Amino acid sequence: MRILIVSVTTGYGHHSTAAAIADEFKARGAEVVVTDLYEYCSTFMYNAMDKGYLFSTRHLRRPFAQTYNMLETNERLRKVASALTGNSMLCKKFAQYFYGFSPDAVIATHVFSAQVLDELKQQKLLTIPAIGIITDYCIQPFWEDLPNLDYIVTASELLNFSARSRGIAPEKILPFGLPVKPKFKNHVEKNEARKQLGIPNKSTILVMGGSMGYGNMAETVKEILSCGMDFQVLCICGTNAKLKESLQQIPASDLWVYGFVDNVELFMDAADCIVTKPGGLTVTEILVKQLPAILMNPIPGHEERNIEFITNNGGAIRVTPNFSVSEAIYFLFSNPERLKLMEQCLALIAHPDATERICSFVEELVNSGNGSTC
Repeated sequence: MRILIVSVTTGYGHHSTAAAIADEFKARGAEVVVTDLYEYCSTFMYNAMDKGYLFSTRHLRRPFAQTYNMLETNERLRKVASALTGNSMLCKKFAQYFYGFSPDAVIATHVFSAQVLDELKQQKLLTIPAIGIITDYCIQPFWEDLPNLDYIVTASELLNFSARSRGIAPEKILPFGLPVKPKFKNHVEKNEARKQLGIPNKSTILVMGGSMGYGNMAETVKEILSCGMDFQVLCICGTNAKLKESLQQIPASDLWVYGFVDNVELFMDAADCIVTKPGGLTVTEILVKQLPAILMNPIPGHEERNIEFITNNGGAIRVTPNFSVSEAIYFLFSNPERLKLMEQCLALIAHPDATERICSFVEELVNSGNGSTC
């Protein structure tokens, strides 16, 4: 079996989703190719999308939020925006890809790549099963405008009402959850995880800034340390050497600073709660790990919806201008039963088997020969 997975460069989550699915398919003996739509079709659009998304979400937050909100409700605006992404040109270019690699099914992990697949299906240039995956805990704009996709995977069955309300046919909705790497499903007891990390066995807060570096992590850490409570703080800086250096200058014996790590799952096992931004991938890892979260610095639009989803389901607290991260820490560590309740709430809505369910469904779809519902 051959599987093609198409992503788009806007943040890390879309590619991580693609990688998790690809690894599972490969483990099952499938031949898998993962490609970035814009990187394949247009170097200019690839760079513009990557830099433009980062710039607009960081420096044009209010206009970005207003545009996102309008796109959710204004079909005419969505059509104009779709035209600006150059789908017609991309369709012609990307159709050539299938001549070199003849997959049995194709999966899109970003709505822009799903738009191209939808157009190819409409033009009868694509006859194999085409599945889209919404990588956030909401129904993002444009997904309701893809009638030719065979199926759309959502993060939770709790989004079924929203999906139907937005016009997605119920028979196309697959509420399997979002994929994560298998290692996140393995749970290590807190004391053992701390032992493996070489840190004391005491109350622990994990701080992560997300893949795109939003917010002032150094100031956040200083505020957390000022709470005056007995806990230690673990900070993962990723590849941000400047941030790591600034954190290492903070005079605190209970502060542990790390650069890039390949065992985030172990840090999560060691922690009592996490302070981070609400990217779709991060929220999924939080759910699978059942790790109470304090969420801050959301990208306007989809990440704000992620916060609404997980807080409304009892698994997280949101930092606001009127409710600081230090207050959130005080709330949680003054009430251990609240932490336990949050863990239970997270377990109720987690889908740790999402990757396997998606791959099994696609396998059955291909083997049955009933790929297209359109």
